Amino acid sequence: MLEFAGRFSDPKLLIKDFKYWAVVFKQLPSTLGQCAFILKRETSDFSNVKPEEMYEFPEVCKWYEEKIKNLFGANKFNYYAVMMKEHFVHFNVYPRYAETVSKYGKTWIDEGWPKKLIDIKIEISEDVEKLIINDLKK
Repeated sequence: MLEFAGRFSDPKLLIKDFKYWAVVFKQLPSTLGQCAFILKRETSDFSNVKPEEMYEFPEVCKWYEEKIKNLFGANKFNYYAVMMKEHFVHFNVYPRYAETVSKYGKTWIDEGWPKKLIDIKIEISEDVEKLIINDLKK
């Protein structure tokens, strides 16, 4: 499906498939539940995104934000479309947390709250990754 998306193309990382966008779990997340929203059509420029693709985007955001708030209690969301390493249209989406979250036998701290995100890479076991993915898919 996302053959052009490199490390995001692993089918086990797919959380939800929309008509134009795919929600994919971000390995080595910076915050609990971090995902990427990937346009399912390969293009490297936002100027090539079609109106109908962007029309669907708020629906993707609404689904994701409700899911993360309900599962983990996120307070805010940061959307980044930097595209420096990956040259295809996508957003890295960071749930932000005012409080420490204890989940999956781990303590999750949003080190930058309430300011700018600190883009650290949190190593998690494959088992924890599977639990998060399964919860997000429900």
